[in-house]
Amino acid sequence: MECAWFGVPTIALYKTSWTNYQIGKRMVTVKYLAMPNLLANEELFPEFIQDAATPDNLARAAMQLLGDASRRETVKRKLAKIVSTLGSPGASGRAAKAILRLLNNR
Repeated sequence: MECAWFGVPTIALYKTSWTNYQIGKRMVTVKYLAMPNLLANEELFPEFIQDAATPDNLARAAMQLLGDASRRETVKRKLAKIVSTLGSPGASGRAAKAILRLLNNR
């Protein structure tokens, strides 16, 4: 999300132990793992999961991203749109106040 916040196109990779991966892929049923992709409901950040996260795949994706200025601009524009839907800064303060209101109403 930090890359999305600052409008930086990037590549996401996820690797874990074989056991954790086997458990996780059965429990998590989302189309994407990267939060910006989930929020956009499309793959803005290429995702490489487990065995797909190879040096060759990552290098290829990075070179494609670096070599395509129009794609980078499209991703930046879509990231800005996602960030604008998140609301203004201060979410943790607003959440804390909402929790206090709930507790005080008990």
